[in-house]
Amino acid sequence: VLSCSCSPDLREDDNPPCTTENKQVIESQCNVLKSEKFKVCHDLVNPEDFVEICIYDMCQYDGMKSALCDIVQAYVETCKNHGITIKWRNNTFCPLPCPPRSHYKDCVSACPSTCNDIFASSLCDKTEECTEGCECDDNYVLSNGNCVPLSSCGCRDDDNNYYSVSGLWSKSLASI
Repeated sequence: VLSCSCSPDLREDDNPPCTTENKQVIESQCNVLKSEKFKVCHDLVNPEDFVEICIYDMCQYDGMKSALCDIVQAYVETCKNHGITIKWRNNTFCPLPCPPRSHYKDCVSACPSTCNDIFASSLCDKTEECTEGCECDDNYVLSNGNCVPLSSCGCRDDDNNYYSVSGLWSKSLASI
């Protein structure tokens, strides 16, 4: 005869530290996932689990907004995996900070235009999945991770070698 005895569960309660009033505010913020903006995805991805995780995380991290934004982003990405794109960020709700001379878009090219290849985005395979991110403003392109004016870009020679403006300047000085 085999007998088992279980030890009592001495782990801390699974409820994060949250005051009653704090929890009400947090619940209302997390319930944004149940709003009209996300309704298009509700039949495919139930928001309830995401709302629970959101409440737990925000209570755990004392209402930190980035916890809310991370969960909303996870929900939106799950919806996207089911073929549904939701435009959800704006200047006041979970804004994505962009560097100077660029702006947020919910769908940016996987191959942005650069000084080295100013036509990259137009030649990019259009079947590529887009992702949210920052895109250089009009008449600006990426160069070493920064958006620079097109006029700051260098040029190509007959062999298709790219020369930056500073490279051209130093080359012309060297030939003097």
